[in-house]
Amino acid sequence: MTSYCDDVRHRSSSVLVRRLLRFVLSSITITAAAAAAVSAGVIATAGVAVVSTDDLVRDARCLAKCYRQISSEKPKCYSGCMDERWIKPGECPVGDDDVVSLDRPCLEQCASDDSCHSEYKCCRHSCGVTCQPPVGLADSPGLPNVPRVIAVSDSGKALAVEWTQPTSGVAAAGHVTYVLQERHHVGAEYVPERMTVWTTVIRTDRTREHLRQLYAPGRWFQFRVAAINENGTRGYSAPSKQFFVHIEPHINPPGLPENLTVSSLKWSAGGKYQQCLLSWSPPDFSVIPVRKYKVFISVRDGPHVYQRRHIVPADILSFPIKKLNANTEYFLQVQAISEFGRKRLTGRKASTTLKTKGKKLLNSKKIKELKLVNIKNIDNLNSDLVNVRISWSPVVRPLLLSKKIVYTLSWSPKDCDDKSKALRAKTKMAYFDLLSLNPQCKYLIVVSTKLNGSKYVGSFTFDTPTL
Repeated sequence: MTSYCDDVRHRSSSVLVRRLLRFVLSSITITAAAAAAVSAGVIATAGVAVVSTDDLVRDARCLAKCYRQISSEKPKCYSGCMDERWIKPGECPVGDDDVVSLDRPCLEQCASDDSCHSEYKCCRHSCGVTCQPPVGLADSPGLPNVPRVIAVSDSGKALAVEWTQPTSGVAAAGHVTYVLQERHHVGAEYVPERMTVWTTVIRTDRTREHLRQLYAPGRWFQFRVAAINENGTRGYSAPSKQFFVHIEPHINPPGLPENLTVSSLKWSAGGKYQQCLLSWSPPDFSVIPVRKYKVFISVRDGPHVYQRRHIVPADILSFPIKKLNANTEYFLQVQAISEFGRKRLTGRKASTTLKTKGKKLLNSKKIKELKLVNIKNIDNLNSDLVNVRISWSPVVRPLLLSKKIVYTLSWSPKDCDDKSKALRAKTKMAYFDLLSLNPQCKYLIVVSTKLNGSKYVGSFTFDTPTL
């Protein structure tokens, strides 16, 4: 037989598990719930939800309430309606306190129904206070029936949308106004997952509208509508059947990208290359929305032309160009690309030229104490050549610089029979041995290095002795 203490421990463990499960599920679903809130007109900021003030349902309710007022009284009536506290019709849904629903994260999202978008109500539950779709609207008195979109047609220049109106008994309770919303996507085939979010098209008192602003060939549309009177609304209708706006077999490609400009030309870190920003505006007209842009960067090297290509998403209208050579002319182009089904529509290229700056002049500083420290004959009786060591004062290196400074040396004979070309060498030491120099010759020695944007240079001449 299970003891009383064991039973208490078992029940305590069950409660603890339920609470832990509630916490974990709430943490997991917070991101999804925040996204859903944004689509419903609610923006979550640092755990506190701020509701969009652009609530067309509340606006339409107040317009319906003040519809029969005389013109001079309508502004006062409307302002008072928008400021008053509105307890929306319907009831909050009742849920199981031991289960956390995906649409009920642990948030303090609202303080009253006024804080919630559309027909949503502010509801307290076991895991916070959030905006929830109400229940029982079908039984709430004084509300207009939910309309139904009965026709969508294409007149060639506009889309016509028609919906049902409330029954006469309900309409008699007051003026009814409507909010029409749409969603769409571009493509040869209807794909529900590609539909945009619902967007309000118009608020109207009629049950049929011609929408010139929505006429766009090659797009699939759906519509929904809400009927609103001074008491509120029962919500939006079910989405209409998808409607395709006809497009001609031959589709014109997008136009030329506009305002192609080059800006912010500057030297990159290290001073070896230059960089700039190429920017543009979308084409003035495109039957099908631009899907992406292609950037071309061309440069001529003798008889050859080299080209780099880059793809840029349609919502980005600039591209940083890096590793540009100094004193070089580049040919820059941008092309808009659209896609419809398997068709790829490429527009004409906008173009401009870019001439980069000349080589960057470094601040010049002098290498000090450059001198000849030793001259020796080669220990070979059959040779009359000379070895020479030169030295200089080291360039002071910052303590944080890990790499050693590298010096570049060049030396060449002057005023003698030696016609050999100048020789070059590199060293990390502050001295260098020049070997096998001709006697009775004057030599020019140049030592240089670079550090922190400055160029250090030193030079001197010396004569080799007569053997």
